[in-house]
Amino acid sequence: MKKSLIYISIGLLVISSLFVSGAMADGRMPLIQSLNTEVKMVSSAGSGVSSEPAYAGDIATVTDMAIYPYGEMSKIVVKPSYSNVRLQPGESREIKVSVTNRGDKTASIDPTLVIQPYTPNYLKDEWVVVTPTSAELAPDAKQDFLVRISIPENADLGYYYATMAFGESDVQNHTMYPVYGGSLEMSIDVWTPPSVQIGTTYINDRVEAGSSYDYEVKITNVGKQDIAMDPEVLINNIYYAEAVSSVRYGGASMAVIDESAITVDAPSVIKAGETVTVKVRLDVPSDATGSFSGTIDLGIDDPALREWEGQVQLYFTVWEQPSETFVREFTTYTDGTMSIEVTTNVYDYGIYGTRSSSLSPSFEVSMKQGGQPVDMQLVRTTTKGHVTYGTSPMEPMTSSASFGYQSTGTMYTEVYEVAGAAGEWTLSILPVNTDNFEYSITTGDLD
Repeated sequence: MKKSLIYISIGLLVISSLFVSGAMADGRMPLIQSLNTEVKMVSSAGSGVSSEPAYAGDIATVTDMAIYPYGEMSKIVVKPSYSNVRLQPGESREIKVSVTNRGDKTASIDPTLVIQPYTPNYLKDEWVVVTPTSAELAPDAKQDFLVRISIPENADLGYYYATMAFGESDVQNHTMYPVYGGSLEMSIDVWTPPSVQIGTTYINDRVEAGSSYDYEVKITNVGKQDIAMDPEVLINNIYYAEAVSSVRYGGASMAVIDESAITVDAPSVIKAGETVTVKVRLDVPSDATGSFSGTIDLGIDDPALREWEGQVQLYFTVWEQPSETFVREFTTYTDGTMSIEVTTNVYDYGIYGTRSSSLSPSFEVSMKQGGQPVDMQLVRTTTKGHVTYGTSPMEPMTSSASFGYQSTGTMYTEVYEVAGAAGEWTLSILPVNTDNFEYSITTGDLD
């Protein structure tokens, strides 16, 4: 098809050029006319087509193409073409589907549930009823169908997939996945509310080598049956700050955080109506460096929990309090009071995250003019927080205590003033208990 389009484009260009030059030769302006769809084939070496010269007998005929509105490529237009439904066992849902015949002949519509290859968990025929069961659509006619999905009480939990084909199989465009001339792709999430509520699903902390940190994860069993639990620490990724090859292949001596540095203390059973505490302890090796990404699989025996829902995500960054100051040299050209503002941001994850680092950030700020220290005055400190109210969409796993105000981030700012004068200046900033900051210098003109 692509080759034919190339030949057609070149042929049209040649014909257009001849038409224009002929018209201009006799002094008349060219007119817009329809072009013949038969054109000579032109090819070149290396194009995948024969490099022999084209002959008059080498003719490519363009097939008439019907252009459908809204970019639809099928003569049978199905809207919606995709549906994602979430149902509990015993529930039903109806999907209204409109089918339009964009072709020039009457089409027989026979809705059929088909299973695409490699579908991991397919929707069963007896779960789906379509009304009406068939229809004859004249050109440009539209018919509404009602697709009713009913989940049995004993259905297994999980995702189910299927295709409701309204048109015939498109054999020409068939690859490993059959293509139908008009279809509804369906994804059904069969679920039930979990019996547990997990208070913390994310632990993210900045830690120091040689130190230990303790975290807690509260879990409540709101069901009527006792639930078993068997936590396990899993590694996801270890990111190295330096000497990657030596760490992996035994060159230099450098430790990283791995599962041996994390201890989990948890009961083996959560009784019905009980809230338990899972204690997590991190012992950072004294020569650790880099960052660690891992998971605590709580091993909760609740079939309603998806795999990721019964996990606590871990992310630790090993850092060291900087001893070297950040230095910025600049020049001012006017006198007057100069204002220096330094800000840092601390992020957390509301009800779903926790960290043990509780020390407040601060800054050690100094100024020099022409190499001589000058007096600075701390005139204002500001704490600015970002707060949300309520819970996230993970409501079935959320305890009632999560309703309310949740802090998701805090901004700390210190503002200094100094008697400014035209000249060369040096600003020095040493951050304390923070790994990020931004600053601003407010004065007259400066470089």
